[in-house]
Amino acid sequence: MSKSTSTVKKMTIPENKLTRNLQLFSSALAITGGVMLASNTSVSSYGFIFLALSSGSMLITNTLLNNKSMIIYAASLFIFVDCLGIYRWIIK
Repeated sequence: MSKSTSTVKKMTIPENKLTRNLQLFSSALAITGGVMLASNTSVSSYGFIFLALSSGSMLITNTLLNNKSMIIYAASLFIFVDCLGIYRWIIK
């Protein structure tokens, strides 16, 4: 008798030029936003806008790559914190 084994195929979408460029764009925005916040100048609060754009780019990238754990992470934690920072430092 032979044992049958079932394998579960995980659907992954390979990286392509679009997702690679979105990752680089997200990194550049995060670095810019972080430097702006750390500079503690009159424009520092606008760093949250760059961080929010970075989070949005990361969310789009991970949605395209079907990376569920990072989708939840980017959508919940990063965007919430960035929106709180924008409200706290710019709108209020």
